[in-house]
Amino acid sequence: MRRVLCLYPFEAAAQARLRAVSPDLDITFSGTDSQAGVDALADDTADGLLANFCPGDVSRLPSLRWLALVGAGVEHLRKADPWAHGITVTNGSGLHGTAIAEYTLSQMLFFSQNTAARERAQQQGEWPTVWTDKWVALLGGSLRGKTVTIVGYGSIGREIARLARAFGMRVLAVKADPTTRADRGYTPAGLGDVDGSIPERIVATKQLGELFAESDFAVLTLPYTPATDRIVDAAAIAALPSYAVLINVARGRVLDEVALADALRRGSIRGAVLDVATVEPVPSDSPLWQVPNLVLTPHVSAINDPRGWWDLVAELMRENLARYAAQRELLNVVSGAAGY
Repeated sequence: MRRVLCLYPFEAAAQARLRAVSPDLDITFSGTDSQAGVDALADDTADGLLANFCPGDVSRLPSLRWLALVGAGVEHLRKADPWAHGITVTNGSGLHGTAIAEYTLSQMLFFSQNTAARERAQQQGEWPTVWTDKWVALLGGSLRGKTVTIVGYGSIGREIARLARAFGMRVLAVKADPTTRADRGYTPAGLGDVDGSIPERIVATKQLGELFAESDFAVLTLPYTPATDRIVDAAAIAALPSYAVLINVARGRVLDEVALADALRRGSIRGAVLDVATVEPVPSDSPLWQVPNLVLTPHVSAINDPRGWWDLVAELMRENLARYAAQRELLNVVSGAAGY
């Protein structure tokens, strides 16, 4: 019998579905998904934990062998280092694709459709005469035929690629190992790019600048690890054309924000979107608030509807609970060494 503790706030119907996965599972739903909530747990027999945090003192859960996150990033686990204690960590890869991809496309359209200028015209009560300079200045551009480079071609990047292709865009990708095109992680049916066939080119991170030079849009979806710290630096940003827009939905620390702000102030690139930042919340006195053509949102891209979100989570957990009960390979296993 596998004993699993679940701290996620699943509703009763979802709890029933998860309990029905296998007679070899004993699942307890209680507690709060927080560091304090996990640290308060004490159970000698529980070998599975569905929560986003690792106990600071793993001796309180001496039998723990599986930690199931719903988030994608694992940098917050480095201090606890569950891998050193023989704990398998899985993450929520595949759960965030739809929301983040739609957010990303909305920001591409925000810039391509000149939305900010149109909003200003409305606020000023302007209705310019057709074909005047003011009217022409409000025209948008098409995404069709434009090039997007996706840095980090995991589940999120692949769903962005799928939607971009539907808009008729040319897709390029940057990947730590470009020789491995297929995605072996969790992907809901009909989403993403499981076989990696959408990008025209997939290159290694050392060639990032080459693809940036061809890009109308550059989207960052890679995990944060020591190897990706400020991987998009001043040189990479300088490689972008003056009409390019950079969008970061990954982690703040993968991007040199100072270099980005400088490029925007100089008009070296058209614009940027940050849904993540090196310091969150962004302090009220941060220079980022005053940077021209920069859109800042408070880390909202990953979830569209909180109600539907937990239904998505339940589907992934149900699949991995079935695998866990049958002692089969789990989906979305995270390498402690690689950080993803």
